[in-house]
Amino acid sequence: MKVTLFMASSINGIIARENNEEDFLSHKNWLTFIDLAHKAGCTIWGRKTQEIVGNWEDKYLQDIADVTKVVVTANKDLNLEQEYIQANSPKDALEKLESKGFKEVILTGGSKLNTSFASENLIDEIILNIEPVIIGSGIPLFSPQVFDLKLELLGTNKIGDSIVQLQYKVLK
Repeated sequence: MKVTLFMASSINGIIARENNEEDFLSHKNWLTFIDLAHKAGCTIWGRKTQEIVGNWEDKYLQDIADVTKVVVTANKDLNLEQEYIQANSPKDALEKLESKGFKEVILTGGSKLNTSFASENLIDEIILNIEPVIIGSGIPLFSPQVFDLKLELLGTNKIGDSIVQLQYKVLK
């Protein structure tokens, strides 16, 4: 299964403030995510992201109502709504999606989950939307852990007036 990590970040790799606010990210990033999620048909995110998403206005979740959503968590008591699939590891998430016939998935964080997939060498492609802002402290794209991903640049795009999108293939 092809795993594409899609994230939006500051120039210095911050995906959210320490309080989980993403106020520096533009709506164009959400629109990019929606497009990618619809093409793949499914997405994976972690428990903390799920908690944040659970507080969003319904209109945002309606944008991806027809997308299969997997939440990776070690918490067996997490009470998810019916439209979510719970997995206990990156590999479990991929196995569950493959059993449903999916060939690709959009991984969209957070930091710890991105690191889990990276450290198991499960990411095939990275699409990163970079906002023109530097955030002094916050949640990084990847949590500190020992791993390397060697990348090959596939392309760059300018989104709107100020977002730079980088697309990389992960060399394995």
